[in-house]
Amino acid sequence: NSAADSCGPQAEAGVQVARTAAGGPREVWLAGNFRPLLLPAVAAAVAAAVALVTALRGGSGMVAAAAAFAAAVLAGVALVLGWQASRPRLARAGASLEIRLSPLSVERVPLHLVECVFMGSAPLPPHGDEASTPTRRVGTLVVRFAERAEEWRSRPAFSPWGTWEDGHVVIDGRWCEPLSTDVARRVAARLLEARREVAT
Repeated sequence: NSAADSCGPQAEAGVQVARTAAGGPREVWLAGNFRPLLLPAVAAAVAAAVALVTALRGGSGMVAAAAAFAAAVLAGVALVLGWQASRPRLARAGASLEIRLSPLSVERVPLHLVECVFMGSAPLPPHGDEASTPTRRVGTLVVRFAERAEEWRSRPAFSPWGTWEDGHVVIDGRWCEPLSTDVARRVAARLLEARREVAT
């Protein structure tokens, strides 16, 4: 990753954050993004509907039941994945920072162990004839932890959403709200404010 921002207190002070109520007030610092799942979900739903209609027209009760079950499973999976993908990647919950890099879990890191947040980028793997073209990159948001945060050095992560290795969380910009330097500065500013609040 290449940092486009530093860890210093350069972020804007007047940050606006969304607020939700799930187990008490919390502040969403970086929203999720379900759009990458939209096209696959629609394609799966159409395929399931076609299979169901075909089975019903064929008059086979067993085939129709199997197709209906498959359609229900696909719809359920698409719904769950879409909901999880739309959930915040970063949110403050009291004295902790919630980090969601897996559809199945969220990690809560004490704010005093979160050192800084900055903008970065990561290379995208080439596809087919793109091997001869310049490497494309995707924007990332990097969260760095303090050296003393030994137990938070790494965690399992759903790789399309990002990575959690060597004391750094790297959030892939395709699976969160659109990233920019302003967004990174906004999150960094809120982190500084929250750390001060926790310290007082």
